[in-house]
Amino acid sequence: MIYTVSDFLRSYEGDVRLLAGEGGLSRSISQVGILDYELMPGLKSRYQRVNFEPDQLVLSTFLYARDDPWLIGEAVKYLVGKGTSGLVVKNVLRLEIPESALRYANARDFPLLATTSDDFFFDVAIAEVSHRVAELADASFAQNELDLMLQAGGDPRRVRAHALRLNPSFREEHLALFVAESLSKTGFSEALACYHASELAGLGNLLVAYDGGLLYMASASTDVARGRREVDRLAQALRTDILDDGTRAAIGASRVHFSLAEMDRAVLEAKRSAALARHRGGGTVAYGDLGVLRALLPFAEEPEMRDFAISVLEPLRDFDAETNSSLSQTLEVFCEQGASVDAAAAVLGQHSNTVRYRLDKVAQITGLSYKVHPQAEQLSIACKIKLCQDLLRDA
Repeated sequence: MIYTVSDFLRSYEGDVRLLAGEGGLSRSISQVGILDYELMPGLKSRYQRVNFEPDQLVLSTFLYARDDPWLIGEAVKYLVGKGTSGLVVKNVLRLEIPESALRYANARDFPLLATTSDDFFFDVAIAEVSHRVAELADASFAQNELDLMLQAGGDPRRVRAHALRLNPSFREEHLALFVAESLSKTGFSEALACYHASELAGLGNLLVAYDGGLLYMASASTDVARGRREVDRLAQALRTDILDDGTRAAIGASRVHFSLAEMDRAVLEAKRSAALARHRGGGTVAYGDLGVLRALLPFAEEPEMRDFAISVLEPLRDFDAETNSSLSQTLEVFCEQGASVDAAAAVLGQHSNTVRYRLDKVAQITGLSYKVHPQAEQLSIACKIKLCQDLLRDA
């Protein structure tokens, strides 16, 4: 994970504003330095080595430019040439920044920022940014923050705080996609390199390794009007650009949420949808595809749910164990296929009459017939509760 100029700007919102170079907000920051007297006429030739490097955010008061504001423009050109990330000016002397410097920064997509508060102190900013850069470089950071987010108990303030620690550039509107595919450290490094070169990357987006898979958060690429088409577009981009074209990896997608305080729900929805996709053998499942499972999933482990499912299904499991039969599987597939005998037969590779015979046997053992709607409903709900319990273990 990288720390960008956009992240810096959002983190110090109210203390810093952008003057020029908006096109460079995605520039990464690896360290912070100070421009003091290095470029002051008469002194700059004495410096054997000037400590400005690529991906460095530079801070300056421009005290040395008090008699010649034109030096501000010269500094911008110099720092652009050095490949630095941007320049933050604490304009203590209220110098007028030359229009030519602003135009040059815009033309080179070089972020030029100015502090708006006297409480912005360089030593504090250097320490805070350095800490954030080190934090984001830690492979366990995203996992820990997401775990804490999900443990926040739905507290909007805490959820939002953890979301912005993951990416200060997140926008309010967002959705999550979870790829239920294990990647080695090398595999994730390669996936991350592919991500940054793809259309999926963006200031408000994020790709991290999480719970043995990949979590993609999109807040800059969402298009609510497209609905399911947007989910399919993003999932296809993940398959093509990150996971290799044609993969059958299981991908789950959340609904679109309109507040960062709901990001914990988006992550859970994506993971649960991915668990169903994996149960089905791969493909993409959107949260809306879960149907009644959306209502059952949060309560599937409750004692009442467990007792109901056990009372219906345990006699079948006992019978299967004693006779080496597969009545439980037949019933589960029948329910998953929308109570269609022919569809279940196709999935099981059996004749439709064989499936009917097995379902009649289910009725004998459980006292619930698939032909009688209220009884078939109980069979279906019991199977769905069991499926939810399986998905929660996988999610």
